[in-house]
Amino acid sequence: MPSASSSNLKRVRKLATCESGQATVEFALVLPFLFLFSLSVVQVGSIANDQLALGHAARTAARAISLGDVSDENANQIALNSVQNSITLNPVDVNVELNETLAQVTLRYQRQINIPIIGRLFNNVTLQATSSMPREPPSEIPASS
Repeated sequence: MPSASSSNLKRVRKLATCESGQATVEFALVLPFLFLFSLSVVQVGSIANDQLALGHAARTAARAISLGDVSDENANQIALNSVQNSITLNPVDVNVELNETLAQVTLRYQRQINIPIIGRLFNNVTLQATSSMPREPPSEIPASS
């Protein structure tokens, strides 16, 4: 007559062999979501990097305009050249506002989402950066004698 402990041991072995593929099936079900999540984290990091670069370019352009006695017509070109030298994002919309005391530069950039499923839900993200700098008063050149 078989003992009760050997009967329990056989039952445990049978359960262990029936559930041996369960972890593999669960992993196969979770893997696409894990992959999509990791792609989302990389995309968010890339967008944050672009936002930081846009803010840096706006500050650089505002500083370039504020240091010189610049007319309204030349301010847009100076800002555009400064932005193109600072970052590689294209196309960036540059808007310059000047008054007697302040130079303000606003940059806008349309960033595409490259994640397969999420990219169809959120097609583009608009990034914007604004920077203001006080304008230097025009220096008067002393007349030479």
